[in-house]
Amino acid sequence: MRERLNQISRETGVPTKKVLDLLFALRNGKAIENNELVQRIGVSRNALNQVKEMLTSTLKPVSKETQLDASCVQEVQAIFDEGYKPEEVLWAVLVDDNYRQTVELLKTISSKRPLPERRYDQFTATIETTARRASLLQFFGDVEGKRLLFLGDDDFTSVVVANLGGARSVAVVDIDSRILSEIEAVSGSHNLGIKTVHYDARKKLPTELRNKFDVVFTDPPYTTEGIELFTSRAIESLDKSNKAARIYICYGNSDRAKERFLPIYEALANSGLMTRWVLDKFNRYHGAESIGSASSLFITEVTPKTKPTIKGDYDKPIYTNN
Repeated sequence: MRERLNQISRETGVPTKKVLDLLFALRNGKAIENNELVQRIGVSRNALNQVKEMLTSTLKPVSKETQLDASCVQEVQAIFDEGYKPEEVLWAVLVDDNYRQTVELLKTISSKRPLPERRYDQFTATIETTARRASLLQFFGDVEGKRLLFLGDDDFTSVVVANLGGARSVAVVDIDSRILSEIEAVSGSHNLGIKTVHYDARKKLPTELRNKFDVVFTDPPYTTEGIELFTSRAIESLDKSNKAARIYICYGNSDRAKERFLPIYEALANSGLMTRWVLDKFNRYHGAESIGSASSLFITEVTPKTKPTIKGDYDKPIYTNN
């Protein structure tokens, strides 16, 4: 069986670990909706379908769900011992009391998050993802005493970070006034002190945001132009005297088109940023099945060569629907 899974990985480009995680999720013989599997495993819908086609003798022929054939349940269960850990266990270190409190806060305010606006490439991150982002920032020492800017924030990450307490300041800029209005309302009701600014990243960065922050978090449009533009705006907003400033950047793409990551790495390198960590499929979303309902998180740091590659107004398309 293991060699068969390795062969599936070789032919589809889906890592063996993800194929194993798929079977691990199905090991009890219960049917799982395909949308849930895409989000849980972090593979695109096309990749999931391709893997399923190669497992036809192991799976039941169900269209909207995936389920092991009853005759194969015992065989699949035998693959996994007590110590098997799916990829999601990597982030268990972030699940502490603060994380749990953050999840509870998000549950109470989740209805205030506006529905995604596709013209801005918005997809809503899961509550767990938003909570995990805050825990990660805190884990890396990027909350206490820091000035944080959220360059776009339809997931309300700024809210949960501000709610942790200890940040010197938290600011949000966004093109979507609905998001800013709701963040302002939540900030006011919870006394979080979040500053909001209406801003279209295609316009030059306002003077009030330049050279002001220690940490920037952004989940930009998943195009090379979008990454380059938002990264440039983030760099301009960083305090140039802070040699340890960081930018957190999200980017998602299917495992079947890995070459699309290459221009992203190039854009970051051309900006003079050092990529310290890439956390694969860290973010999970509702929808966005074409990229596995997931995106990776790049954690980058400034160097003496860091510079924005785009200055002033920008008139090229940046959104995927352009």
